[in-house]
Amino acid sequence: MAISDDRPSDPRRPGEPEAVFIVGVSRSGTTLMQRTLDSHSRLAVAMENHYLGHLVAREGARHYFRRVGDLRDDANVRQLVDLVWSGEFQRRSRLREISPYWRWLMRTVSRDDFEARLLASDRSDRGVFTAIMRTYADVKGKPLIGEKTPAHLGYVETLLDWYPDARVIHMLRDPRAIYVSELRRRTERAVTVPYRQLVRVPFLFRAFLLNQVALTWAEAVGRHRTLVHRYPDRYRLVRFEDLVRDPRSTLEGLLDFLGLEWEEEILAQKVVSKGSRRGERGFDAGAAERWEDRIGGPARRWLGSLLGGRLREVGYSE
Repeated sequence: MAISDDRPSDPRRPGEPEAVFIVGVSRSGTTLMQRTLDSHSRLAVAMENHYLGHLVAREGARHYFRRVGDLRDDANVRQLVDLVWSGEFQRRSRLREISPYWRWLMRTVSRDDFEARLLASDRSDRGVFTAIMRTYADVKGKPLIGEKTPAHLGYVETLLDWYPDARVIHMLRDPRAIYVSELRRRTERAVTVPYRQLVRVPFLFRAFLLNQVALTWAEAVGRHRTLVHRYPDRYRLVRFEDLVRDPRSTLEGLLDFLGLEWEEEILAQKVVSKGSRRGERGFDAGAAERWEDRIGGPARRWLGSLLGGRLREVGYSE
């Protein structure tokens, strides 16, 4: 698809964010929030790209891109685009699957268009990242940019240094629900290290997942403590349970935080769970507690004992 040279003529209005970033532990509702905000008429929130990094910093796309050389050289920009379109830098990782944004880019945008955007940027890490988000926004025909990469929770300081007028939304979910969701996901699709090895030994597989969820969730609560004090006007925590149980109130407050006007359309999301309501319109309130019937007693007690204080800190019961 060739992108028209006609950018949206409506500029950023007073009070609107420079960019919007959605972060959080995987399986915390970041995709639901991305789809919800992406339906707003003024905001385009791209799917995850892992540009800054993954759980391991070197897995970030920017680190692969730097290997092509100084982007002030046009030839290196073209080599970067060749790298993206070849899919090579995505296949190199054994720790994660291909990030959805790059599939979307190659399917939707012409190589020449993307190359022209990079050539026209200032070619810094920030400039390339902005071009990535702006490409998506221009395809959508919207003036405001954003993206959702859960692992960017570890890079919020960089995001807000690059975009001082941006807003960050941190999605949080009950860690016991995350464990149940991750267990199903990794069992059905164990394609990355170490899951494809561990899935052959169910006891070790479950033990690894339990401790991984506990660690990453505890770190997320720690990040929340830091970020809410450091960036009180630019950072907002949203619990998944609040979003699905009371979407109108939760989203009204969130849009006010973002400086965006209310639009009824954002409530008309398709249910994405695997339950009987899959594909229906609206939010699936039952997703908030469905995990309770699917988690075993030992796993529930283990997570409760490890995370009890942190659970209470952010409004969950043990």
